[in-house]
This record gives sequence, structure tokens and C-alpha cells, in this order.
Amino acid sequence: MKKFFFFVLPALLAVHSSFSQKATNKKTDWGFVLGLNGSNLRSSGDRYSSWKTGLVSGFFVDIKAAENISVQPQFLYSSMGGKNSNDDASSVRLNYFSLPVLVKYKLTKGFAVFAGPQLDVMIQAKSKTSSGFTKVTDAYKEDSYNLTGGVAFQPLRCLGFSLRYIYGLNNVSAVSSANMKNQGIQLTAAVKL
Repeated sequence: MKKFFFFVLPALLAVHSSFSQKATNKKTDWGFVLGLNGSNLRSSGDRYSSWKTGLVSGFFVDIKAAENISVQPQFLYSSMGGKNSNDDASSVRLNYFSLPVLVKYKLTKGFAVFAGPQLDVMIQAKSKTSSGFTKVTDAYKEDSYNLTGGVAFQPLRCLGFSLRYIYGLNNVSAVSSANMKNQGIQLTAAVKL
């Protein structure tokens, strides 16, 4: 949990300072995000190699840093996981508080690319089998460190869409014999307020 506060505190300070910059020429936008994850757990045994869909929702702050560059911390609920490739009735759902900090580069009017680190902090993990759901939070590590990158399309000033890839860097399994890393594709819609 210490890592969580170590990462969240600087992000909150960035958000606070962005609202303080309203008096300058820098522009700060904020809004809400809603979308879908397609995710799986990369593992040496391919146990959870089938993709599973989940929800992502939250809010963002877009802080203009230069003419075509902005920094965008996001505060998201993200549902990741995977299906057992040997048994369609078996799956795992990893619910995270996700904090990506993205650097966006505007290519043209309406189109941008972005990349950055993402910290996921476990809220809860559940396993689903033919006999029902089981809470398995203790079988997974509290933190997941990821890299994310993608493209954004903003047809209107108040509405945008993005597609990103999330690549997990660390083993999220707390079981010593397993080596599993998150990976996912995320499609979101963003509404600026």
C-alpha cells in the first residue's frame, strides 16, 4: 500500500497544480472515461491465455505542457483477468484501481498518440469455476506495473475515443510456482467537462 501512496500523491499534486495553472495560459481539461478491457494473463504455462472482457471507468485530467504535448493522469477502476484456455468455465477476474500517467502528443487536429507508465493496485480478485465464485485476492500481488500506449481520436471538443495496449512488467501471482503478467487492450470513450 506504501507504493500506492508513493505513486498517487505525486499524481494528486500534479492535478492540484494543474488547477492552480488556470490563471496562466496553460489549459487544463478534465472529464470522465468509460470503456471496455480485453485482457489475459501471460504465463509460461498459458493457463489463462484466453481473453476476457471487463469494464474500465473513471476520470482524467489533461494538463497542457506545450503546443502539442500534454500530460494526462487518469484515475480508473479497471477489471482485468483471463479465461482458462483448457476450461472455458474457469476464469479469474482481477479488479484494480489503475493510475496511468500518459504523455500525449497531438499529431493533427483530432488525432494523438500517447504512452506512459501505469500502476495498478489490487482491489479484489475472484476466481470463477463451474461451482461458482471464490475470492482469491491473497493469491495475487497487490501491485501490477505496466507500460501503456495507444492512439486517441477526438471528433468533438467534448468527446474523444482511445485505443491502448497495456503490457504488464511484473509477475502478479503471489504463488511461487506461477509466473503471470497482465496484458490488455482497452477501448474507451472520454467526455470532457
